[in-house]
Amino acid sequence: MSKLAVITFPGNNCEIESLRVAKRNGFETELIRWNQIDKIQDFDAYLLPGGFSFEDRGRSGSIAAREDIFDALRLEAQKGKLVLGICNGAQMIIESGLIPIENQALPLSLAHNIRHNQAGHTVGTGFYNDWTHLKVERTDTAFTQNIASILKVPFAHGEGRFTTTNNKVAKALESGKNVAFRYCDKNGEVSEKFPTTPNQAIFATAAVVNNEGTIMAIMPHPERFYDQFDGDKIFQSMRNWIEAKKSPQKVVIGDLHAQDLPEIKKQEKLAKNLYLSKSLIITDNECFSVQKAAEKIAGSELDLTKSIIFEVSGENINFTDLKNSGIFANPNKEKLVDFKNLADSQDSEIQYLVKNIVDDEALHLSEKISEILKKEIQVTIYKAWNFKNINQESINKILKNGLLSNPNASIISQF
Repeated sequence: MSKLAVITFPGNNCEIESLRVAKRNGFETELIRWNQIDKIQDFDAYLLPGGFSFEDRGRSGSIAAREDIFDALRLEAQKGKLVLGICNGAQMIIESGLIPIENQALPLSLAHNIRHNQAGHTVGTGFYNDWTHLKVERTDTAFTQNIASILKVPFAHGEGRFTTTNNKVAKALESGKNVAFRYCDKNGEVSEKFPTTPNQAIFATAAVVNNEGTIMAIMPHPERFYDQFDGDKIFQSMRNWIEAKKSPQKVVIGDLHAQDLPEIKKQEKLAKNLYLSKSLIITDNECFSVQKAAEKIAGSELDLTKSIIFEVSGENINFTDLKNSGIFANPNKEKLVDFKNLADSQDSEIQYLVKNIVDDEALHLSEKISEILKKEIQVTIYKAWNFKNINQESINKILKNGLLSNPNASIISQF
């Protein structure tokens, strides 16, 4: 009997559904925790379940994807063993480099959902759950072989929008080279538009797959059925693939450590704008987790702090009005500072600013503060990572790895 491991991380919440569907479809199944690395080689397939690993610190899936168990998982995946990531598990796969596309270890991002109406206006962002339909794009993968019907499955995610800034990767998705499933309506008609594609993913992409067809990252939940239903076909396909020994002996895996240094853009500080810095008074768990991941990458201990920087533009704006609005910071847990010179105000040697390419939070914040102050105001949000006592070699390792910024969803810069 084929053996499948459900690998769970702190914060995952779909382990039971994952174990149940694998057992129901003929797998000998076991739950493996992220720190049980020595047990991982004993399986034919691996399932990374949904949920919120490490509370989605940094960005969804990014911390889990840089845990030690992924080094072992890469070795097994290179042998042709199957890896399926569902929802948060899909985010881990994309962030880990397990699915390289056009020689890019980080070819994609799973960005925040956006929902537009027929007129192109935003009707919703962030988390959304409902039912959707899936149409097979590639029929030669471990997860889709012999699936001829349209699948109806649930979805529940906030960062499920496949997107890329790489033209070659975009063409690979458009052609279907690395797409396992696309979103469609009940009749099988594919459309990028909402509600057919619930998150505006590029080319209606619901699941991506590696060239060899052995690793899949899927955002909807084929496992969330108490009894047998459409999602089971994916697991039956996996079992049949393993039993028929269809995997190649060698599978190409992306190497996060071999990436080029990202372009660090220079941000001009405009005298007419206000700059506000927000930092936590309470323990910053996100910063703690990112620091530990960064130390693993750099191979040395680090001194890392995090802050949020708001760049605010508009006529006759002042710090007091912005602070008193109550929407920039919660004084019970956060400190908000007004400053004129960012470099002089940061107690750090090196600071990197990360800004989302599409930032719905900043847009929403702009709308709220404009309404409160009765004037047109624009807000840009940067997440600032502040390093102290670090050499350039260590910084370069962290930047190459993509821990601070996925280039398909965000821009990294310095003032």
